[in-house]
Amino acid sequence: MMQDTKVGMFWCIEGKVVGEAVILSEAEPYGDALQHGGHYDFWDELKPETDVERRLKSHAYDYYPRGRVVYFKSRQHFRLYVDGCLNTGNREAIVAFFGLEGVQLENERDEHYQCARCNKGYLE
Repeated sequence: MMQDTKVGMFWCIEGKVVGEAVILSEAEPYGDALQHGGHYDFWDELKPETDVERRLKSHAYDYYPRGRVVYFKSRQHFRLYVDGCLNTGNREAIVAFFGLEGVQLENERDEHYQCARCNKGYLE
């Protein structure tokens, strides 16, 4: 496994990834998985510096498509949990953000990650 692979959480806004990633040695254990960060905490503490960060902060933390990359120690395997709105182009940006080029990455749609467009009951 490459040393610069990371785990963490993210949003995709117009093809750009915003989020927080750490190398595996800095990740927090969660059952058999290694992960990092929380969407709400990151969003709440974010002091926007870029246009895409300002867009993120202009809505509720769960407005834009989001997800998480985790690593399962026992299987030595990365998993990408994603919102249903994320497509192949987003996946490439996510892979680059987390340094996962050439790494086997399992995709899993997760109902926990529903943006305003996917969540029919969404209220901002």
